[in-house]
Amino acid sequence: MSISVKLNKNGIKKLQRELEQEMKKRTIVREGVGLRKDSEKFLKIVLEKREENGSDIVTCTLDMFSEIPNIEFNVGNIMDDLKLHNCISSNSTVFISGEVQVILTIDGIEYFKEKEIQMKENQRITNNTNNFYGEVTGVQIQQGTVNSSQSQSVNQGFDYAEVAEIIQKIKKYDSFFDDEYGENALEMRNKIDEIEDLVQKEENPSRIKALLNDIKNLSIGVAGSLIASGIVTLLSRV
Repeated sequence: MSISVKLNKNGIKKLQRELEQEMKKRTIVREGVGLRKDSEKFLKIVLEKREENGSDIVTCTLDMFSEIPNIEFNVGNIMDDLKLHNCISSNSTVFISGEVQVILTIDGIEYFKEKEIQMKENQRITNNTNNFYGEVTGVQIQQGTVNSSQSQSVNQGFDYAEVAEIIQKIKKYDSFFDDEYGENALEMRNKIDEIEDLVQKEENPSRIKALLNDIKNLSIGVAGSLIASGIVTLLSRV
């Protein structure tokens, strides 16, 4: 038995906003974009209050953040920034009274610890940089080893987990494929199934890329579809 779900325009727009928000988060993670400076200061103060209270939910007034310039005007943007980086729950809010309720997540609690680890890793990579002049292909470098050997995988640099996550997000809209893609709906599903099979086996990344591109082209061909345009946006980052 199959179940078809129909959404009105508001429902479809909500789905597209979720896709766009997800892509914004993905871009931040991939490009290593950190919190704003005022957001980091805000989070640091909240974490100090957490230590005092022993609770992951911190409720306080804006006076506690007085050292942040123009906090009364910027608190909304700061909260959005923290939510975007998954440092606080989306249920965190600023009340009309001027109080804020911040619900910390594990990412927020461990933010500065993870940042310190990343800084050390970046420093290590910088110290081990190898400079090449001219075209270099398939080169492997080992340091501090004698008479060693290496094997190089043809799948180097391909992120199967990321593709699997994207496919799962696309599959959420499977019930709309028949209406949105018409006669191409079955082709969409077959390509998704093939990608899932290859990802599970972790093989043939070139074929996976070709299939993803086919799905993107099918979606581009669907005129006026918010869901199809959201899928195009999702795939444009791969």
